[in-house]
Parts: sequence; C-alpha cells; structure tokens
Amino acid sequence: MCTYYIVGKSINSTVVGGIFCSGGDSKFGFWCDTVTMWCITASLGFIAAFWIKLPVLAVYFVINMDEMVKFLAVYKHFRKYQWVRDLIRDY
Repeated sequence: MCTYYIVGKSINSTVVGGIFCSGGDSKFGFWCDTVTMWCITASLGFIAAFWIKLPVLAVYFVINMDEMVKFLAVYKHFRKYQWVRDLIRDY
C-alpha cells in the first residue's frame, strides 16, 4: 500500500518542489497541495471513516490517494510548460 504512495510522493515532490519552483511557478504547488489535501483527501477520508465506516487500512488507503490525484494535475501542468517563466525579466 505504501509503494504507490512513495512513488507518487517522490515524483510530485521533485516536480512541484524542484522543477516548478525553479521555473518560477510556486503558486501551482501551493494550490495543488491545498486543493488535494483539504477538498479531496480530507473529505473522502472523513466520509470513508465516519459515514461508510471502512476499516482503518481502507481509510489509510483513501487518505493516501492524494498523491495519485495530485500526480494527474502535476503531469498535465508539466506537459503544458506554463510553469516556465522568465525570472530575470520579472525582477
């Protein structure tokens, strides 16, 4: 269960924290983390734990899905090359 989380986390950390920030687009990482954590993962985790009453391991799996959801958004944003900014001209 942790292997898919580690793969997603390592790719997302490298791309969001390294590539996007060095390209001048740190806002995308902030919004991507905020939306996936608070709007998707926390809501689904709450529903899985208290409404559906899934076992603890299933709730843990649902909560760790944020990296896979985030991976899709990060990959799409990476392929558009909108994260590339002219940092010298901005200052």
